[in-house]
Amino acid sequence: MAKGLEVRPGDLADEEGRSRFSVCVVGLGRMGLPTACLWADAGFKVIGVDSNPAVVEAVRSGEAPFEEPGLAKLLARVVGEGKLDATTDIRGASSAADVIKVLVQTPVEDGRPDYGPITRACREVGLGLRPGSLVVVESTVGPGVTEEELKPVLEEASGLVAGRDFGLAYSPVRASSGRALRDLVEYPRVLGALDEASLRAARAFFSTVVRGGLVEVPDIRTAELVKLAENVYRDVVLALSNELASLCDRLGVDYHVVVEAANTQPYCHLLRPGLVGGHLPKDPYLLVSKAEEVGADVRLIRVARRVNEGVVRHVLRLVRRALRECGRSLRRARVAVLGVSYKPDVKNPHGSRVAELVEALGRRCRSVVVYDPYFTKQELEELGYPAAQGLAEAVRDADCLVLAVGHSRFKDLDLRALRSLMSDRPAIVDLGGVLEPSGALRAGFSYAGLGRGALKQG
Repeated sequence: MAKGLEVRPGDLADEEGRSRFSVCVVGLGRMGLPTACLWADAGFKVIGVDSNPAVVEAVRSGEAPFEEPGLAKLLARVVGEGKLDATTDIRGASSAADVIKVLVQTPVEDGRPDYGPITRACREVGLGLRPGSLVVVESTVGPGVTEEELKPVLEEASGLVAGRDFGLAYSPVRASSGRALRDLVEYPRVLGALDEASLRAARAFFSTVVRGGLVEVPDIRTAELVKLAENVYRDVVLALSNELASLCDRLGVDYHVVVEAANTQPYCHLLRPGLVGGHLPKDPYLLVSKAEEVGADVRLIRVARRVNEGVVRHVLRLVRRALRECGRSLRRARVAVLGVSYKPDVKNPHGSRVAELVEALGRRCRSVVVYDPYFTKQELEELGYPAAQGLAEAVRDADCLVLAVGHSRFKDLDLRALRSLMSDRPAIVDLGGVLEPSGALRAGFSYAGLGRGALKQG
């Protein structure tokens, strides 16, 4: 019998006590693997599970399959100390665990969530589930999914009853790539559970790892909605910011100045516009899908998503206008795009809108080439981008330079050196807001920025 549901805080008071409990982490992605490492570092015996054999082999060797600050060092240490192992066998790992943490992504296709991957994972978990186990779903899902879809799968596969034979809780991940290890420990963790016994056990386990405290909510459905509400809020504010930036472009007003001034009001929190990706584009659809099921009108969420999806079209207009001011047409132009990550200063292309921009440019201009200092040429090509070996190769003979992501490294670009490699009268379109327009003008560029007002000619 597993010990997860009957744990008491005193059982986890020190590393020796925690070493008597086994934790299974299903899904070794960008949040799952940092989670596994942190729980292993806290003293638990952890086994990570992933369907990708290459990921499992890398983890077993102590090698991080992706870049995340601090992860490589921590992974090598906990694997070397025998605290973390990995396998592709969900059923076997679940059968040996006291706590099973499920971090399987929910894909969204054409605006519809696909819960197939997490459902299949839970079925395998159920086939190995022992009485006394605690199952914690940490994937982002729509409100009601854990209890209405995943709980029946766990019960049917295991022959056990949630709330009687095993515990069930939900705690969404609140962390971002580039700071996952810090966020997973320092951010308050939202926690909802099926019953008091499940909540008590989950509280005891999370309290050993999370220093930011626990935010306990009345039930699982509330916890599911909290995570979606956070990201939908950001999506709506981003839509407002993108619309205001577009208006500023027409009015000749610098939206970046508007943001700095407006945000001195404590209740105002405008965002910089841009090709924001990650989970923001996905999570609203999880909420919209559930709203449709229950007949709720969430028109603001829908409109916000349409506004943000339209940013690429606005960027294309900026590029076309910038080239026209330089005496060139988009059709005959060579365009270099810098940056592919979904946000600045991380190596993570998941959910990036840059892919959509590059595809659109590829259909409209003479040639497009991509460079990102965080990726090798081979990695970019594997992502489907027409890639350059380095920055100089990317900008050579280009007519327009599009700074798609605001990496800090781009703030130190030698614009005069780049200008010497490009065609006569080149343009810069700055989507990340990393350059001062005056510096670009002095270097001989025409400058346009998202929300920066009228195009400025060098």
